Amino acid sequence: MSDSALPTTESVDPEVRGRIRRGIEDVLPRVLGVELADVPANACFFDDYGLTSSGIVELVLDIEETLAIQVDVEHLGIDDIRTIDSLTDYVVGHYADED
Repeated sequence: MSDSALPTTESVDPEVRGRIRRGIEDVLPRVLGVELADVPANACFFDDYGLTSSGIVELVLDIEETLAIQVDVEHLGIDDIRTIDSLTDYVVGHYADED
C-alpha cells in the first residue's frame, strides 16, 4: 500500500479511531502484566509505563491480533510510539484490515 493510499487521521471515522484507541487500552495491561485503572491519552509508554522497545513491538503485535488489522511499521518512529494518542494516530493512519 502506498503512502497516498493510507487514510489520514482527519479522514478516519471517529468510531474507527475510538475502536483503535480502546484496542490499545485493552492490550496495554496484558503487555505490562498489571491492571490499569485509567489510561490517560498523554501517558508516555516509556516514562509512565516503563515499556522498552521490545515491549512496544509486543504491544503493536497484540494490537494487530486483537483488532484483526495489520499495522505498517516501516515508518514507525519514536514520536509515533511515545504516548497513547501518538500510537493511536499512527495506527489510524497506517493500518489495513486483515482479510
